[in-house]
Amino acid sequence: MKTFPVFLKQNLRVYIILICLVCLPHIVVAIEPIAIIGQPRPEKYAFLDSHTILRVMDTHIQVVDADTGKVVDEFGNFENGYNVMFSPTGSHFVSQNYIKDSKTHTLCIWDANAREKHSEWILEDYIDLVTFSPIEPLLAASINDRIYVWNWEEGGFMGEMVGKRRPSTSCFYVNGRRSNCKSPIRDFSAVFSPDGKYLIVASMRPDIELWNVETRQLETHFEGHTGNWVEGVAISQDGNYLATFEKVTATIYLWNMETRRLLWKAKNGDDSIKDIQFSPDSQQLFVATGTSGLRNSGFGPWEGWDDTVRVWDIKSGQQIDSFNTEFRRLQAMTLSPDGKTVLLEYEDAGVLWDIQKKEKRHVWANFDGSVFGAVRLSPDGKTVVSRSRNYIKTWDVASQQMQLLVSANGYQFEGFAISPDSQKIAVIKDTWIELRDIHTGNVEAQLLNLNGLSSDYHVTFSQSGKLLAAGSYLRGILILDVKDLKEIQRLHPKIGPDSPIIRHTAFSENDEYLAATAQTRISNNNYKHWILLWKRIGETFVLQYTWEVQGSASKPAFFTNKTDGSTVLATPGATGIQIWKLLLDNAELLTTLKGSPPIRFSSDGRYLYSSAQIWDWQTSRPINNPDYPWFEDISQDGSVLLSYKMPGQYQVYDVKHTLSQLPTVIEAKDKKIVTLGEIKRNQLLQNFPNPFNPETWIPFQLADKSNVTIHIYTPTGTLVRTLPLGVMSEGNYTSQNKAIHWDGRNNQGEPVSSGIYLYTINTGDFSATRKMLIRK
Repeated sequence: MKTFPVFLKQNLRVYIILICLVCLPHIVVAIEPIAIIGQPRPEKYAFLDSHTILRVMDTHIQVVDADTGKVVDEFGNFENGYNVMFSPTGSHFVSQNYIKDSKTHTLCIWDANAREKHSEWILEDYIDLVTFSPIEPLLAASINDRIYVWNWEEGGFMGEMVGKRRPSTSCFYVNGRRSNCKSPIRDFSAVFSPDGKYLIVASMRPDIELWNVETRQLETHFEGHTGNWVEGVAISQDGNYLATFEKVTATIYLWNMETRRLLWKAKNGDDSIKDIQFSPDSQQLFVATGTSGLRNSGFGPWEGWDDTVRVWDIKSGQQIDSFNTEFRRLQAMTLSPDGKTVLLEYEDAGVLWDIQKKEKRHVWANFDGSVFGAVRLSPDGKTVVSRSRNYIKTWDVASQQMQLLVSANGYQFEGFAISPDSQKIAVIKDTWIELRDIHTGNVEAQLLNLNGLSSDYHVTFSQSGKLLAAGSYLRGILILDVKDLKEIQRLHPKIGPDSPIIRHTAFSENDEYLAATAQTRISNNNYKHWILLWKRIGETFVLQYTWEVQGSASKPAFFTNKTDGSTVLATPGATGIQIWKLLLDNAELLTTLKGSPPIRFSSDGRYLYSSAQIWDWQTSRPINNPDYPWFEDISQDGSVLLSYKMPGQYQVYDVKHTLSQLPTVIEAKDKKIVTLGEIKRNQLLQNFPNPFNPETWIPFQLADKSNVTIHIYTPTGTLVRTLPLGVMSEGNYTSQNKAIHWDGRNNQGEPVSSGIYLYTINTGDFSATRKMLIRK
């Protein structure tokens, strides 16, 4: 006989099962990645001792065994953190974090040996530079062109350095001509003397300052620099010598610390100096030079590929040694305490170099080194390809292992594409187009000297895989035969009297059509935007018609309707995604959808994938998939997608379930189609155009009424521009007339230089950051 508790227990199980079966269709299961591609990209290295390396990641510190190259420990939490700075021995370091609610900064002191935070202070301003004393628990910090001293062990503020500093400048001048500009005014580098009595500072001034730590007074200067910026400083361990450098002129200076006199100066190669450091015995000076990539006047490898560490004899002032690796764009250098190894930080890798044996001991390259999102998923979803200036890297999705590291061999990689069968990579390498095997990296075909082919070209495979279009921003479009890269046709379109700047190209099914997004300049900062359409007749593409669109457009996507034979073209851009039906002599706009690139039609053409949204585009209905991640690329059938995770790392998702689960769409009484909670979350979207010169627009969307501010930083965290937008209503700010305009100037109204910049949105309870590129 069953007791009541047993009866109740059994019936509860039945009820729970029934409830789960009823509710299951309405439960959204969080999607999990099927693969993690690459390792997080290191931001900085330091030696804790000659056998232990500290590696700064985006969110924490990794401890690496220098003998095995393996990660042996991890610690720290740098949420919203940036600008990690080490003590001379690596035993302590500072991490600086921004608190968005209070708009203040925290300065955290960490004990690397204990793997724990020692202390934390709150500051109102961003610190440009922090320098540890080698003797006492003191640190000097540069804030807004002023220098302050703290006792970091007790947390006591000791005061500001006092003295009249010489005028500084935001521009570097060479032979009276402006060469480079940065803002705001800042101190570049500082070092304490080994006895801790003096602080030596290099900045945007034509001298080196010597500050007395005890009196906190500016005591004297080291005179003799020919440039008006001093960008780096190092002191020998015996305290007898000081070395400084000017990056732009590639000049190093050696000084006598006691007499403050210049002993010698020398030209260190022909490219930018990145770092200097004395050997432990104070007899040699190591100088790292990084490539700026200056093109020669003709075809062939790039001139200016320096990326060399040169070794100078202190007493004679003569270069006595040099070494380099096959990697390019050297960023920084760190000598081990015993002077036997040196860590070389490149754009694509970290290399531990054995100085005595002159060979690589370890290489860390398993991270995405691409610039500005140059990473793609193969159409079959099995391979991830990353392209940087100097290397192509590939990863196998199934094993999550890096398969290839292909060098540009002194040239520079530019645009690239993956063939529809996922077997080949087409890549621009300076004046060449190369066709490479995606598994081996071997060159299968090559076309040299393309009559002006340069870094502004990009490539696109046709959907059949038989043709390749190389489109140039300035030089039209080249159509090639993939089998032997034989030139078939050159397209030089005209819009009125102007030759349009080609932005992106795409082929339709069966290579019937070729479409290009383009623009023509009407003034310095104003453009008209166009779609150009060619139709293939035999082996020739004939321009059918051209039409103007509102706002710049990115890479288009085609769909051919099997029922009526019509062809549809989708163009993502500043005003959203425009869907066009191609007619005989014009294009008919069917609808405009919210979203941003990349875009792709599903294989049956019913759905359109856009960033984090799927659309039933024929009814303009958004598909409700809250677990669908924002993606960088998607497989041909829409079942596998690639999503950004953190610097150097991507996630791969299997999203086949999104095709089988029809979402719920709510239709209001007035027949207006909306998604439940149309703006589900705040989002910061990619700026457009990107790259840009000199202006761009920053799109975003708000789920609630918020006070919005956008900050623009350099990659090192220096604030460039603040754009306070005030209180803004819920909605989409993605079109050009609603997105935030940035004119490419800093807070002082000066044009910023070319390079990578970070832009961050803050709404009180939401913050996000993306990268953008100014190319001048």
